[in-house]
Amino acid sequence: MDTMTAYPHMRDPAGNAASYDEYFLIETILEGKFKENFPGLELSGKLHRLGHRYRDDQEFVRYQYCCGVGFDEIAATLRQRTARMQEDAAFLRANGIGDARPLSGTDRRSFAYLALAMLLIPEPEIVIHANDMAAIVNSEQSYLFDLLLRAFSPAHPVAKKYQVDKFQKDWLDPVVRTLALAPQQRAAAMAKHMRNWTRLMKPKGWKPNLDTAPGKDNLFADFAFEVALAVAAYDIDDSSFRDHPYYPRDLVDYYRAHIRGSRDSWRGEGVGASIAVLAPAAPPKADLAKSKRKGLARWIELAADGDDEATDAALDVIGKPKKIKDLDALLAALSEQDIAVHADIKDDSTLEAQISSLGEARGLGPFDAPPQPPQGPARCSALLDAWKPWAAARGYAVYGIDLQDDAWHAILVRHDYQQELQQLSTELAIPLLP
Repeated sequence: MDTMTAYPHMRDPAGNAASYDEYFLIETILEGKFKENFPGLELSGKLHRLGHRYRDDQEFVRYQYCCGVGFDEIAATLRQRTARMQEDAAFLRANGIGDARPLSGTDRRSFAYLALAMLLIPEPEIVIHANDMAAIVNSEQSYLFDLLLRAFSPAHPVAKKYQVDKFQKDWLDPVVRTLALAPQQRAAAMAKHMRNWTRLMKPKGWKPNLDTAPGKDNLFADFAFEVALAVAAYDIDDSSFRDHPYYPRDLVDYYRAHIRGSRDSWRGEGVGASIAVLAPAAPPKADLAKSKRKGLARWIELAADGDDEATDAALDVIGKPKKIKDLDALLAALSEQDIAVHADIKDDSTLEAQISSLGEARGLGPFDAPPQPPQGPARCSALLDAWKPWAAARGYAVYGIDLQDDAWHAILVRHDYQQELQQLSTELAIPLLP
């Protein structure tokens, strides 16, 4: 790829043309040096360089996508780099590294490669190549990667047990949990995950107000490729999150228009890997009795029942103000994390779904909704009336929040922490309903 001075179809929301120019220029220089120096290296040096080159190849196609290169050019690069990765891995295996495989299930570069290869290239051979290149060492495997690859390559094995990579599970596990749900629940769960996605990418280099001009922040150069793969493999409706700036919707759209009905027509609708998906354990909860959170953070933690992930996600949206200026915005942020009910006064379907989600997030089982009245504000009142004894029987109290508007607002709190919640609500001027 020639060095560019402009990227008219830049996909990277925080992309800087000069920084991408710099990346591709450096890659061109390194390619030249590799060809010049490789023949003269000792075997150990050759093995070292080739062991790194296939990671570089995967990163290269990811950068191509991010800066807006067209699909035809990306596909051409994929074909060329796939052949090279296979050759490099074969050389490594022939010279004593018997388990060398280019694709790692714990590396975001490999997820990007797999998404681009599976969703852009129509030839069945690419699926065979991906299967052959997948890691066989447990420390480089992940359940999600093998599950998604199996959806395209039914012969690909899924192991009975995987090592837990604590540095990657934050972005791997939510997708697995989504796929473990019933098909009709996956779209909403994936939308929720995408609302958290940039927060989960902070350790990978994302931050608000990225400035990737040369000499400033590094290019983030990544997208939710694992989500795109899952959406394509399991035929998930992406309409509720397709406008997320880091969701590669054009990639999924291309796959659905050009490949799903041809190369992958053998796969049934929504079946993915054709095996039961095992959800990972729920994220650990904070010990509410030992927590050091204070003020609004503590109030949210109590409402979230100690769910640190949900608490942190909500705080990321609203910040940590000493005084709450917009209670409606607070409750909207909490409802997105299954911490609060926040529904229009007539919207009984949303209210019922939110009540169920709050219960499920706390492991309380299915909510027994009353059959009548059938709809509207009267049904909303009936739902809330039924929710209170249902929650009480499980050790929780329902607290309404009065914003003097035409909507329903409520939270769930453990009985043991009602007094603390009431005191914090008074201090924070959050108007609880008796």
